[in-house]
Amino acid sequence: MYVRFVTPLIHPASRVEAGFFQASWYLYRNGCPYWILDELEHQFDWFNLHLPVPKQIGRHFKRRNSIWGICWFDPDAAEAISRARYCAWLIEEGGLPVRSIRTAGERELLWKDSHQIVTKPTVDLPKAFQ
Repeated sequence: MYVRFVTPLIHPASRVEAGFFQASWYLYRNGCPYWILDELEHQFDWFNLHLPVPKQIGRHFKRRNSIWGICWFDPDAAEAISRARYCAWLIEEGGLPVRSIRTAGERELLWKDSHQIVTKPTVDLPKAFQ
């Protein structure tokens, strides 16, 4: 099962619960202890070195709206998932709730590598916050 760490914030392009990378701005804007921001920066540096940026995060069309993908960790990406859990804890300590959701791989793939997949959001997407 693929895993994703989400917040109650809604991503403006995909219209789904924003992931922890996208939502980290909340801590910078709303004040947060510096030790959390420093530790998040350290963790994000690791992700920048070890987690490839998806080459395709959306699909764009001439005659209809774009489809913006959402990212999921591959279940075999153990270190990335462990660090993501730690980031989720840090973000929660900073005042923004984070939950994990899971899905099987039967979603429409926009992109894939050995660490993650990018899928098209659908109406049956698991939600952590209602």
